[in-house]
Amino acid sequence: MVKARWIFWILVAAFLWLMVSRQTEIQSVTGPLIRGQPEWVLAAALLQVLYYTVFAAMFKSAFSAVDVKSRVRDLLSVTLVALFINVVAPTWGMAGAALYVDDAAHRGESPARAAAGTLLAQAADFSAFAIILAGGIAYLLMRHRLKGYEIAGTGVMLVITFSLVGALLLGLWRPELLRKLLDSVERGSNGLAKRVHRQALLHDGWAARSASDFSRAAKAIEDHPDRLAFTVGFALIAHLINIASLYSLFLAFHQPIALDPLVAGYAMGILFWNVSPVPQGIGVVEGVMTLVYASLGIHRTIAVLVVLAFRGLNFWLPMLAGFFLLRKVKIFGSKQEA
Repeated sequence: MVKARWIFWILVAAFLWLMVSRQTEIQSVTGPLIRGQPEWVLAAALLQVLYYTVFAAMFKSAFSAVDVKSRVRDLLSVTLVALFINVVAPTWGMAGAALYVDDAAHRGESPARAAAGTLLAQAADFSAFAIILAGGIAYLLMRHRLKGYEIAGTGVMLVITFSLVGALLLGLWRPELLRKLLDSVERGSNGLAKRVHRQALLHDGWAARSASDFSRAAKAIEDHPDRLAFTVGFALIAHLINIASLYSLFLAFHQPIALDPLVAGYAMGILFWNVSPVPQGIGVVEGVMTLVYASLGIHRTIAVLVVLAFRGLNFWLPMLAGFFLLRKVKIFGSKQEA
């Protein structure tokens, strides 16, 4: 398709712009990866491969709950490509989420069911992370190290999570009320955009489509609660693997650290990855994690090295891999362009 071909080349241009504009950030993560003890850096890298594989398995489980067929290896490619797209087309993660739906549609699956599955995966991920975040907040509170910006970030995350869960519940019990609420959001957002002479933020029919997606996702939870439990389980395992990768990097720099402070720094980093207005929390995540670890007794230099190495393995390298995997996603595949 001509449109897909144009989008592909726009993404190539965006990739080149990203390499130039973020050259400093990219270079900053290479040094720590080289300076760390090689065997522990390698262990951290292998754990990242496992992390993204389990994350893709979480999406497969969510899609299975809504009867959408998928394969982990395909979803792994989509996950990495979505990470890249969320950087070059920052839309609070919506562009990446839409990619899962579009890829499923190109594989002959129902877009509506795929959208519901994507919502389930997001809900499962947020629910699993809420457990990690609660532990991190409790520890920081106990150590009197909880800062105002961390409380604010947690508040934003709670609003997002409760809104998502609340919408799922309304989709199950009061779908018409949910449609009316989303319709009000659509009109209000587009009305505000019009007053400031901007294009409409939400396309016509967004409220109806979203309400339908939430209703399908909620019905899948009601019909297959065991599948939802598996999805949340995959999400929790993925976070635990991610934490193990971070721990390996502390070992790579000969820095002992207990589980509680390790989890606290990780929780704050992932929190601001999700709620930061900066795409994928670039710069913000690194700063917050470093401040948390330094406040908990880790030498600032070591904290900086570990956090930069972690972001290199957990974000920058997978994001760059996402660009090179564009052709593995159906919409950008060679057959699609023909």
